[in-house]
Amino acid sequence: MVDQHWPWWPLLPLYPYGRRATLVRELVPGQVWSFEQLQGIFYVAVPIRMTVLRLREGLLLYAPVAPTQELLGQLRQLEATYGPVTTIVLATSSGLEHKLPLPSLARAFPRAQVWVSPGQWSFPVRLPLQWLGFPPGRTHTLLEDGLPHGDQLVWDALGPVDLGLGRFMEVSCFHKASGSLLVTDALVAIGAEPPELFEADPTPLLFHAR
Repeated sequence: MVDQHWPWWPLLPLYPYGRRATLVRELVPGQVWSFEQLQGIFYVAVPIRMTVLRLREGLLLYAPVAPTQELLGQLRQLEATYGPVTTIVLATSSGLEHKLPLPSLARAFPRAQVWVSPGQWSFPVRLPLQWLGFPPGRTHTLLEDGLPHGDQLVWDALGPVDLGLGRFMEVSCFHKASGSLLVTDALVAIGAEPPELFEADPTPLLFHAR
């Protein structure tokens, strides 16, 4: 489907490649939403999530995922009710699945301020963030340049941990109004049933059920 097309998938060629369906779930009514997409190697696929918080100033996007037309349309619906996207947060230094979508997502919301975790790195050549597509003039580093929405959010650093090629660092976020803790890779949840996202694309489950 055209509205699920993700043209930058060759930069990180993971399943389902150029088609990224998005499942939106309201986690806390009127305050917290998840935007979930699949990613995987061949048919070993897992959901990844961008979390949307409602703040007094508008919406905050935590841990970007591929901004397909479908996803952007869903965000516009939230904007119509709860105000504009004001803040985009890349809270990990090493999560490519969240780092690569950020430039496109930032272009879709040109008035949003972009915040990234310390210790951003690229491989095999270390490049400035602007060369990686991060918008100059509105990209800030968490902790080093301050912390956004400190009256509504509590931030804490996890790491750094040396990975050899670079370092892992993550900045967690606690949303006071809803009591929600946001992390990127620090926690993994495995339920007894397959995630709802697989209902739209059961291919990985069918492959392993042979």
